[in-house]
Order: sequence, then C-alpha cells, then structure tokens
Amino acid sequence: MITASPSRPVFSSPLITWTQNAAIFACCANFFSTALANLGFAAFLLLFVCTCLSRQRMHLDTKNFPVGVAIAMGLYIGWQVIGLSYTDASMSYALKSIFSDRKILYILPLALVFSDERPKRRFLMFFLATCAAGLAMSFLVINPHLHWRFSLNPDSVFRSNVTQSMIFALAGFLSLWFAFQNGGRVRKLIFCALAVAFFLNIAILTPGRSGYVVCLVLIVWSFAMWRGFKGVLVGFVAALLIAAVAFTASSSVHDRVMKGVNEINNYTSSSEESSLGIRMVLYSTTWKMILDQPILGIGTGGFKQRFSAIAAEKYTGWRASPAEDPHNQYLFVTVENGLVGLATFLFMIGMILKYCLKGGSIYGKMAAGCLLAWCATSLFSGHFRTFPEGHLIAFIVGILMVYRPPGTIESQPERQDT
Repeated sequence: MITASPSRPVFSSPLITWTQNAAIFACCANFFSTALANLGFAAFLLLFVCTCLSRQRMHLDTKNFPVGVAIAMGLYIGWQVIGLSYTDASMSYALKSIFSDRKILYILPLALVFSDERPKRRFLMFFLATCAAGLAMSFLVINPHLHWRFSLNPDSVFRSNVTQSMIFALAGFLSLWFAFQNGGRVRKLIFCALAVAFFLNIAILTPGRSGYVVCLVLIVWSFAMWRGFKGVLVGFVAALLIAAVAFTASSSVHDRVMKGVNEINNYTSSSEESSLGIRMVLYSTTWKMILDQPILGIGTGGFKQRFSAIAAEKYTGWRASPAEDPHNQYLFVTVENGLVGLATFLFMIGMILKYCLKGGSIYGKMAAGCLLAWCATSLFSGHFRTFPEGHLIAFIVGILMVYRPPGTIESQPERQDT
C-alpha cells in the first residue's frame, strides 16, 4: 500500500473535473444516442490520458485503485485471447467479439477519478435529472399528437423498453435514497413522488421484464443494506409480496408475465417467433454445445457459426434462424471459452463486488446492488456486452465503487535535490 501524505482533493483539479463531466455526459447520453455516447466516451478517454500525462495525475486516487479487479479483468480478457487459437470463426469476427467486452474496462479509469464524494453526488444528480426528463417525456407522448410530433413511444423514450425499464428501476431506487438523506420535508416528498412516478411508469407503460427483475433484486438489496445479512430474508419476503401485488393490480405486468409463460409453454408448436420462445431454442442447443466441449469451449467468437449450422440442420422455420449469442451471459461465456472462461468471468464479478463493499460506503453498496441486478438480468440476456446496458453498468460501478472519505490524503513523494 502507498503511504498517505497531504494532497489536494480530486475535484480541485480543473482537468479532473472536465474528465469527470465528460464521463457523466457519456453515461447520460448513452440513454438516448449511440453517436452522442461515443462522443462522450472518446472525450472522457482523451481527457483521462491528458490527465495521466500532466502533473495533475497527482490527483488520481492511486491509493484506492482496485488492483484485484484489474487482475481479474486481465484474466477474463486474456483467456478470450487464448480462445482465438482454437476458434472456427474468422479472426476479424473473433476480435470483434472480444471488443464487445471493452465496456467493463471503463471501471478502471473511472475508479481513479471518481473516488471523492462530490463528483459521485454530481453524477447521481445528473443521472436522476436525465431519467426524470425521460420519465416526463414518456408520460407526455401518451398524447397522440405529441407521440406523432416527437416520433416517440411511451415505452421507448430511452432506446428500447428493456433499456428504459432498467434505467427507470435504478432511478426509482435512487430517488428513494435521496429522499432519505438529510433534508426538509418538502425534499423528501418530492423525491418520494418521483420514485412513485418511476415505478408507476414501469407498471403501466414500460413493459420490460428486465426492469421487473432489477426492481426485485434492488428490493432485496435495499433490505440487505439496511439490516445486513439478516435483511436478505426480509427482502425476499418483501419482494415476493410486492411482485404479487404488482401482478394482481397491474394489467400491464400481468399480461407481460403471462405472455412470457405462454411463450415458454408453446415455443415447440408456435408458428411465430417470440422473445422467450427463441430463448428456449437457444438455451437447449447451447447447453448441448457446452456438453460437447465443456472445459475449453468452442473458441472465442465461434458461437454464431457453430449454432447456425446446428440450428439449420435440426430445426425449421424461425427456430432455424442464426443467432450471435444465446441471450444468456453465462451460457455465452461457457460455450465459447469453456468452464475456465466462466470461472474467470465469475472471478471478475466477485472481485468487483469485493471492492464495492470493501470500504463500507453507501456508494459502493449502491454499485454492488446495481451489479447484482445486472447479474440477474444477464440470465436472460447479455447485458454486460450490449451497448447501452453494458456501458451503463460499467459507468455506474466505476463511478461509485471506490470511495475516499473527506480529509483522506494520498501520497506524492517529493524529489530532493542532491
């Protein structure tokens, strides 16, 4: 460990502040536009490199840098590189597959520049303000005239109903967190009303099942943050009760859940492709592929070619359609890189959780809850690799994971002339 010595806080450096603001802009722009998000990502990386090359690098919090996470990421990406040696996919396609995992790497530079509390709170406020703007627009475009004028659907103001439901679920719990911070009664009422609006939108307008999963995970995690391990059981009971109430009271939730159940039950006989129907085909075929080569997998980037050949031979109609991934993060990692690859992925997730909870800060616990929610939704999708969801979780975790308490100082040994 580096010995601490007096230094200025991170936010006192203008270049660091610009770097932080670029990251905040990139994360919020990611809700709306890939082009704007990429512009923000590029600006953040450019400013971060400038910081590292300038004297202002002394403001980077190297003392609390998550070294274990960096090592775990190296193992995870490194094993994928080894998978290039035995894959059937073209080298360009396999490298593109590895490039899809670049999003998680943003955690490392973000942890260096967001360790102080002020930029974390600034990020959370901008995040919540952007979500509130999207929420207002979602309710407004219910009006047919505004729907036509803005060419927006209430359930997809933010890219898609899946992305929007997940973002609104996070924003709802963030609103509750702000409501219970020190403040007046009016502040509490405003944030509580905002939280209710987010959850109401998920219940009646944004029918994303991933958002439902995020809500349930964060309910359990909220009780765990409140009462520790004992709160987990209470959280499970609360989540089940809230899920039952939502299923009974909301026709949107009820219809969305029952639609999924019907898709699972009828996928073998259905003449039309469905969201969960295609997943059942993908899961069963992918599992058989894993059993054929369980240890090393079929090689990085090899899923599309191998699955498409099997599907074309075994199925007909929509079931024979090619696919690039099995809509399950864990199956995808295992089928391409084997049980060894899955172990490196789980080790990386475990190390991230460890560093989130290491200091016991509220921000780290919030990051851990979001990461657990993504782990749950990734049972049904690849949300660590998809563009909006993958970048979102990387930025949330990177910004909130490491916490340097006020007054904490980092080392910068001074040179002495001889």
